[in-house]
Amino acid sequence: MFDKKTYREAVTSLHASGEILQEVTVMTHQVKKPFRLSRAIILAAGITALCGAVAVAAVGFIRYENPVNLLQAFFGENVESHAGIVEYNEYGKLITNMPAWERLPLDESVAQELVAPYLFAVSEQAVYGDYTLTVEAGLYDPSIGAGLLYCKVENPDGVSGYEVFPNGELWWPEDAPVFASTNAAGRTYLDTASTTDTELWLYTYFVTDFITDASNLQVSIGDGQNRLDMATVAVALPEDGGPASVELAEGAIILSPIGIRIDGPALGLPVDSDIDQIVLHYADGSDYVLEDEEAFVSNRTYGFLDMEQGAFIDTFNRIVDTTALTSVTVEGVEYPLSG
Repeated sequence: MFDKKTYREAVTSLHASGEILQEVTVMTHQVKKPFRLSRAIILAAGITALCGAVAVAAVGFIRYENPVNLLQAFFGENVESHAGIVEYNEYGKLITNMPAWERLPLDESVAQELVAPYLFAVSEQAVYGDYTLTVEAGLYDPSIGAGLLYCKVENPDGVSGYEVFPNGELWWPEDAPVFASTNAAGRTYLDTASTTDTELWLYTYFVTDFITDASNLQVSIGDGQNRLDMATVAVALPEDGGPASVELAEGAIILSPIGIRIDGPALGLPVDSDIDQIVLHYADGSDYVLEDEEAFVSNRTYGFLDMEQGAFIDTFNRIVDTTALTSVTVEGVEYPLSG
């Protein structure tokens, strides 16, 4: 068994305040043992009330000029596959509990066909002290309410304060001198191929269900000791269009190349209960095990549960070729694409 708070945020959409949502984010990291890197800074997927001065300017692309750089970060082998990590401290307390994950090489042909056309430029900056946050590009699928952002945090004198887990996820500890976040639920990971001592390249998987205006995503950088003091970039998300998604179970399951959305009650699942098993099946006989608690496997990059509506949203750690899928198994029940 593993603590699913570590892998899926479970929150109440209608009544959760910014402070409560921030606490949920902190709680999800309590059973994960952080691994420090010598380079320093972190972009965490916090959920924070946003205020403070906004400093925004247009900048030129760096990585966006070659979309493969972004797609490699989002869906490639930035992190090695792992059989899972379970560790206890000297007092027998669980300190690391991470299910196995598998990362695959990027299939560039599938990426170019299904995802690359939907990347959009942002190319905006927010400046806070000596730190500059550049939001370079994004990818969003309105059909599932989830997307990805590609960002850079830089400081000419170097950056410090981040913690990183073995699966590549980053987060800001309480004593961090600086922090960055979005107003969306999500998680952020390190692009190790592009990061240097003074530039931290980051990719964030996010869900917009808690944003009042889903087309208005905000990304901020600010004071790690006073997280209401920040500068912000506004990111306009597309309100329609997106990677080719398919529907199963009469629309109860929406499957995108970048994630999946499941209406739990429509499948007869309890509105406030998590899903222990999600497996995608391909026509060639192969499977993508997104989540299997019994097998101790989790290949989601971010998981979200709306405990009032029973909406489950997971983002993938690889691009899913929706044209090659035949069915999806949820909690032992197989749903064919034609269903």
